[in-house]
Amino acid sequence: MYTYPIKLEFPMISIGRQVDVRNGDGKFIMRAADPFISFKDQVMVTNGSGAPVYYFKGDTSFRFLFQFASMSTSWDIQTPDGKPVAHVRNYYARMEEFKSVGVDAPNAMMADGRASIGGALGNAAANFLNNSISSNLPSRLVYQVLNEEGGSILGWVVPSRGTGWFDFLPYSTRIQILNLPFAARAYAPSYEFKLGNLYGPTVLTLQKQRDLLVDRYTLSRLVN
Repeated sequence: MYTYPIKLEFPMISIGRQVDVRNGDGKFIMRAADPFISFKDQVMVTNGSGAPVYYFKGDTSFRFLFQFASMSTSWDIQTPDGKPVAHVRNYYARMEEFKSVGVDAPNAMMADGRASIGGALGNAAANFLNNSISSNLPSRLVYQVLNEEGGSILGWVVPSRGTGWFDFLPYSTRIQILNLPFAARAYAPSYEFKLGNLYGPTVLTLQKQRDLLVDRYTLSRLVN
C-alpha cells in the first residue's frame, strides 16, 4: 500500500531524465527514466530491485534529446511483456466557466418521422456555431487518461488554477522562459487528478516544491 503524500524527486545531475518516487514514509517505490539520446519516445519505470514494471511509449518514432523536443502527443502505458495498461493523450478542454456554452440543435425529424428540411438546416447551423464557439472559448491543455483499448475515459490530469496560464504559451516561449536563470526554480505548477468527469471533484494533487537545486513534487490524496 502507498502512504501519502508521495514524493517525486528529479536528481540535480543525471545522464538523461529520471525521477525517483518514494512513499510517504520515505521508502523507495520506483524510478522513471529515459536515455539522454534516443530516437524513440519511451520512458522505462523500474521497481526497487531495478526490474522494469512499466513502459511509457510515445506515438512518434522520432525524438531528439527528450529534454528539448519530444514530438509525442499521446502515450501508451504497457507492462514489460507488452500488455496495455492505459493510454494518455493531450486534450484542449474548455475552462470551467464556459463548459456549458453552446447552441441547442433542433430536431431534424418531424413528429410523424419524416425528415424536416428546416430541422436539418438548423442542425447544420447549430453545429457550425458550436464549432466556432469551441474554437474561440478559453481552453487549457489537459491530459486525458483512457483504458487499455483507448475507448473509455478513466480520468484527467488538469493544471490547477493559477498555473494553467503557462500552458497557453507556445512551446518555444515556455522553453525560453524556463531557460532564464532560476526561472524554472521559481515556477511551481500544480496539477489535479480527476476520475471520470473532467469537471468533477479532485482526488489527487501534484504540487511542485520551490527549491533552488532540485525539482521536487508532492502527490497528495484528497479523498479515498
